[in-house]
Amino acid sequence: MKLDTDVGRLDKRITIQKRSEPDDFDAVGNQVEEWSDFHSCWAAVANVSDDEVSVAREPRDKSIKSFKIRYCSKLAELSTDGFRICYRGSVYDIKHIDNIAEADSLLLIKARREEAHE
Repeated sequence: MKLDTDVGRLDKRITIQKRSEPDDFDAVGNQVEEWSDFHSCWAAVANVSDDEVSVAREPRDKSIKSFKIRYCSKLAELSTDGFRICYRGSVYDIKHIDNIAEADSLLLIKARREEAHE
């Protein structure tokens, strides 16, 4: 089942990054996280409304965005653990992924902007 979407609305470029197994350590001996580009694509980007945020029982936070992207087989391994989104110079921690209608056509990803990143 293919879902109809106006592809013209997928007009923002995002990059999904994947966390690599750390093999580097800092001066204190802590593992250093390393991220590499996993997939770049076009997305429809929107701020999550206050109603959606309060229903999810999360604090009202303007740094939460939704990213709607086309599904591809490479994204089958996408999860909330070990993946993040880079968009307009900010890094977003993926909080929820919805394979809309389980149709393997569109994904709706909700993510929160990280305060500090590399």
